[in-house]
Amino acid sequence: MSRSIIKIRDMSFEYNQKEIFNDVNLDIYENSFTAIIGPNGSGKKTLAKLLAGLYDFSGYINIDGYLLNHAFINKIRRIFSCSFEEKEEYFGSVREILAFPLENLQYSKKEITNQIQNIAKKFKIENILDKDFNEISPLEKNKVSVASALIYNPKILLLTKSPIDKKLIFKILKEYQKEHNLTVILITNDLEDTLEATNIIVLKEGKVLKEGTPREIYNDDYLEKIGLKLPFIVSLSQNLMLYDLLDKVYLKFGEVGDKLWP
Repeated sequence: MSRSIIKIRDMSFEYNQKEIFNDVNLDIYENSFTAIIGPNGSGKKTLAKLLAGLYDFSGYINIDGYLLNHAFINKIRRIFSCSFEEKEEYFGSVREILAFPLENLQYSKKEITNQIQNIAKKFKIENILDKDFNEISPLEKNKVSVASALIYNPKILLLTKSPIDKKLIFKILKEYQKEHNLTVILITNDLEDTLEATNIIVLKEGKVLKEGTPREIYNDDYLEKIGLKLPFIVSLSQNLMLYDLLDKVYLKFGEVGDKLWP
């Protein structure tokens, strides 16, 4: 098993005198693609903000060897990058937005130009670099948001919004995982996205209900009981199991086809 790049131990957190988390213990592993899911009010987005260092908490969180606190937050922000749903409003051109994190890290002008060219090509946004962010489409904004979070090659990327262009962005993230040993954390309400994950964490009322691989998580129907909509292929597999047409849950349509029509 890969090493734990994020360790959460005995973490508790209250907001407006309401307990959100109580003694939570959790590990996220290096080079994993971890999806965090749960019904509304489960604490998913609060956990994202805690990992980003936006709230104080009790217990401890260790990110790649650094304790998450005020003393190490600047070091952590060099390796931990976030693309928040709420952060979809930027000011300036796309080129300026992509340059901003590199300027903060004191990249040279030549390095900034090269990095922007490279990532614009990956995300297919070369034609909008000089457009104002507020004049581009929601799809393009989503690409720019993820691109600006990846442009300085962080070790960990946290996404709090399901990608609009899933095919392209998941392809890019997998490339970054191979090239840069990237760890991806996706907070999502769309369980179709979890089929891309190597690991899934299920939260409910601030507690870790279950964690495991997609196959382990989708092995029974408890997710529907807590109000989550299963991915279509998982729901189809479970229905076909009722008629003894399948013997287990499948996560890819090709696997179902091979089983039904060998």
